[in-house]
Amino acid sequence: MRDVFTRSKNNPVIKPDPKNPWESLKVYNPGAVFHNEKYHLFYRAMGKDGVCRLGYAVSEDGENFERYSEPVMEPKTEYEKWGIEDPRISKISDTFYMIYTGFDGVTPRLHIATSKDLKNWEKHGLVFKDFNFIEEGGVFVEWKNGKPIETTDLKPGREEWSKAGAIFPEKIKKKYWMVFNEFRIFYATSDNGKDWNVLKDKYLVESRKNSKKGKEYFDNVFVEAGPPPIKTDKGWLVFYHGINDAIQYHLGFVLTDLNDPTKILYRSEEPLFGPKEGHELSGMVDIIPGMPELLREGEEKKIKEKLKEAEKEGFMPQVTFTPAAVKNKGEIRIFYGAGDQAVCTATALLKDILSEVPENL
Repeated sequence: MRDVFTRSKNNPVIKPDPKNPWESLKVYNPGAVFHNEKYHLFYRAMGKDGVCRLGYAVSEDGENFERYSEPVMEPKTEYEKWGIEDPRISKISDTFYMIYTGFDGVTPRLHIATSKDLKNWEKHGLVFKDFNFIEEGGVFVEWKNGKPIETTDLKPGREEWSKAGAIFPEKIKKKYWMVFNEFRIFYATSDNGKDWNVLKDKYLVESRKNSKKGKEYFDNVFVEAGPPPIKTDKGWLVFYHGINDAIQYHLGFVLTDLNDPTKILYRSEEPLFGPKEGHELSGMVDIIPGMPELLREGEEKKIKEKLKEAEKEGFMPQVTFTPAAVKNKGEIRIFYGAGDQAVCTATALLKDILSEVPENL
């Protein structure tokens, strides 16, 4: 791992608040923008009712935050009844676009909301009206006996599976662009920023199988879209999550053409960032089998027992999940969910991130 990011000494910068019932259990997976010389953070928060809402916090230095006491967004529809999750924020012209996942207890679906001031958000509903994950080339990964297995055998109700949407921060050839989803990362475009169409047979990246020479890739099991892309002189810097056999979430990147995001110029061989601190190596991670149900029941004793069981069985995901990467001058600051329980931050110089990219690109 190239680990070019330096973690904040103040990590975690946002922790669960036992005084606020809606964010007393977990805070994680934030979206962020840098606006008017401040970092604006929108984090996923869960209370003992097991429902996720979005909290809002503001900081001048990206490490010391003033938190709002009430959620900035709450579930309203049947598609969102079990939570609003993992927002990504992009600003285009004078409008902020938030892509978030609404979860109904079975299927995650992307939703979109807009704002002019970051405090008042107007929801516009589902991003995709007729998306079918399998028909568009998607494939699931399930763990059986500790081993990942690819499958297209959908459980009932999961045909519309979509999550992890990140909008490019400017129009390209008069269209809005987005990358989204997990297992495979798709493209979508829009004329108005609210109604989206998936590009056929186009993927940003897929999982990269281990080489016959024994090289084990950080993204050999599945991939998931990361934060909104960042424009650089060399192309669009598009971070993504790579997950390996050990269920470790690392951050890699691709560089795409500025005028055609489907044209991949470079893909990182090694991850830039990944779990190594204690609060990143374990936690109440949502993908532990049975964990979501226990979180909704709020049974703390059973949750602790489940964590011990996961550790014993070797199924403890190590998570640094990064929906936010903010450019401020020559620095990139990421915000990430550590172990699905707290919000952390780290920084790197843009030139260090791109240092492995060949000069002739």
